Order: sequence, then C-alpha cells, then structure tokens
Amino acid sequence: MRTPTRTSRSVMGRGGRLTHHLLVGALTAGLVVAGSSTAQAQSITDIDTARDMAGTNDEKQDPHPTPKQVRNDVLRTTLTHGARRISIRVKYGEMRRLDDGHGQFVQMVTNEGIRRKLNIFATPDHWAGLTRMWRERDGGQVRCAIRHSMDYTDNVIAVSFPRRCVSSPRWVKFRVVGFRFVDDGDFYDDAFRDAPFLRFLGDTSTQSRRVYRATSR
Repeated sequence: MRTPTRTSRSVMGRGGRLTHHLLVGALTAGLVVAGSSTAQAQSITDIDTARDMAGTNDEKQDPHPTPKQVRNDVLRTTLTHGARRISIRVKYGEMRRLDDGHGQFVQMVTNEGIRRKLNIFATPDHWAGLTRMWRERDGGQVRCAIRHSMDYTDNVIAVSFPRRCVSSPRWVKFRVVGFRFVDDGDFYDDAFRDAPFLRFLGDTSTQSRRVYRATSR
C-alpha cells in the first residue's frame, strides 16, 4: 500500500495519525467478513454496542478499551445502495465541536473488485466537515459529487455519492470506523464490531454484509 500524500494526511487528521493507525495498520490486512447474504437488499442497518471505543495516547501507543468515552461512539449504521446513489448514515452516542477533530473513515469493495476509501473529517476550522474519496490501489483521488452532513443535534454523520464513483456495482461491502483526535491521543470505534477494536496489525476493521443495488430509487 502506498503512503498517502501530504494533502491526504492533512484532510484525514493531525500528524497523519489516522493514516498510521487505521490506514496502514488496521486496513491493510485481509478481509474480515461480518456476514454474507444471498438475498438481495437495498438497505441494511447494524446496531453497534455502546461504550466499545478503543484509544491510544502519546505515552502508550498500544490500543486499549475506553468504556467511559461516548463521543464518536458508533451506535447505529445504515448502508443504502440505491439505483443512482450509495449512502452511509452513522448515528453516534455524542458529537461535539471540540478537541482536534473527528469524523469517519469508510472503505468499500464491490463485486467488480473496485476498492475505494472515503474520509469525512471535521476540524476546529471546519466543523461542517470535509470529504475525500481515493483509490485504494494507487492513492489517486476520485472526483466524485459527494454530499455529506454533520448533524450535531441528532449526532449523525451522513454521506452519499453517485454509484458511478465505484463503477457500476451489483453489490458493495463496507468497513466504517468513527474516530476522534484529542490533544494527547486518539479514540475510534469499529461500526460493525461489538467490542473495542484493539488489533492494528494482522487484523482489519470488520466488514459489512453485501448491500445489493436497489431496482429503483
């Protein structure tokens, strides 16, 4: 896997932390499948266990459970594969305009073998959030009409994009990680794992079931 560019690191987070921990460590190993389905569907919703975040700090880099953390703790994820657009909607325990930034990282793979990464990241200078999609193969940016919102009242991050940004898939599988940066460390939550995500090397965040294209939407 190529090292992300300086520009991509600045979008993803302070000091490339998300790049180091989530992209290089957690998201470069083999697939971990949360489940599979042969029945076609256009939308699936997954409920995640509360207070199952993990964290690192500057003194101790090894990830450890942080059950007292509720901010950016994933509670529910809805994945929708419409006839024209694909969307990811994540409900969090709490979202606030505090600390060094927060957001969510999404990794996608399709039945055609297309792999994309998508980051939605808010900073003190831009709490409404920024988005970026890029190819896993070479790190090149994907020009795509991405729509997103960060709702600090309902604690929801929603993002959608045209299907053509990932070619023309019959189905898509997702990995979703919510994260938050603080002055002396990071916190993060695997949306599809009902336990703290503690292993960066030799493991990945959990993958969703296949989300099939709707016949009309």
